[in-house]
Amino acid sequence: MQSRKAIAALALAALLGLGACGNTTTQNQGTATTQAETQDQTKSSISAAAEKQSIKLEGVANARQLGGYVGAGGKTVKDGVLLRTAVLSNATEADVKRLTETYHLAENIDFRMDQEVEADPELEIDGVKNLNIRIIDEEALAKARESLTPEDLEMMVSDDPVQKIESIKKLGIVGDQMYVNFLSHDAGKQGYAQMFKELLALPEGQSLLFHCTQGKDRTGCAAMLILSALGVDEDTIMNDYLLTNEFNAELIAQERQELLDAGVKESDVDSVMIARDQVFPQIMTNALDWLKKEYGSVQGYITKELGVTEEQIEQLQDKFLV
Repeated sequence: MQSRKAIAALALAALLGLGACGNTTTQNQGTATTQAETQDQTKSSISAAAEKQSIKLEGVANARQLGGYVGAGGKTVKDGVLLRTAVLSNATEADVKRLTETYHLAENIDFRMDQEVEADPELEIDGVKNLNIRIIDEEALAKARESLTPEDLEMMVSDDPVQKIESIKKLGIVGDQMYVNFLSHDAGKQGYAQMFKELLALPEGQSLLFHCTQGKDRTGCAAMLILSALGVDEDTIMNDYLLTNEFNAELIAQERQELLDAGVKESDVDSVMIARDQVFPQIMTNALDWLKKEYGSVQGYITKELGVTEEQIEQLQDKFLV
């Protein structure tokens, strides 16, 4: 019988395998060539909206930008300045060249946990500032793991994906309330507050990229906050959030089929996919509803909890809207 400590270590490995932003194992095992082929295969089926937002990287999944959306005063978000992606470790030389020469990348914000970065080190690009900002409190996560029963820990390393995800949901970083947890916990507040400081300090003519593992959850919340600060309407924010499902369409179809082939009931597939590469509108709706209930609006949260002043919101709008 494995010790509780050994099981906890395996549970952490299982947690990082699923990832708070998706299935890191699937992404990291794929070569840049395979990812590029997948992008080519899905290009014909991608919507005009997704094509417009794409920054066309070969080895980086879910790579897009926030430009072109209508914000405050009828102005539009600048193209090619605010970039969002999945993890960058499989970026090709052409990707790096595109980020630096086409988009003039100045800063890369990585929202992953320390353990995630240790397992898959961040890409170093000459002349680009790397900043690791934690959105998930790893100390609190460790305490939460300690509170789990031996049965829960065993379930985390189970071959049954439904059991595994149900045990991980007890940690609060996966599930239909996970964005509320990101936004309400101190680590998330401090992290997103730091993100806004970096945005305010970004030099003119340069871009900022932010990402987590699959670029969908921690990154999705970041995009929602940025677009809200710029005055983009909620429907547009939701549509941008759901573009992940287009950018990951091939991978999502593959993952769903693998779950069905493994004997997972169709009614249980969605609950597992929350922790993989698919996003679900209800999760973002829950976050938006919570923000409006607690703070009156998303901008209310940004000013009251993240310390961004009304004057700074105006500065952000002047900076990123045209």
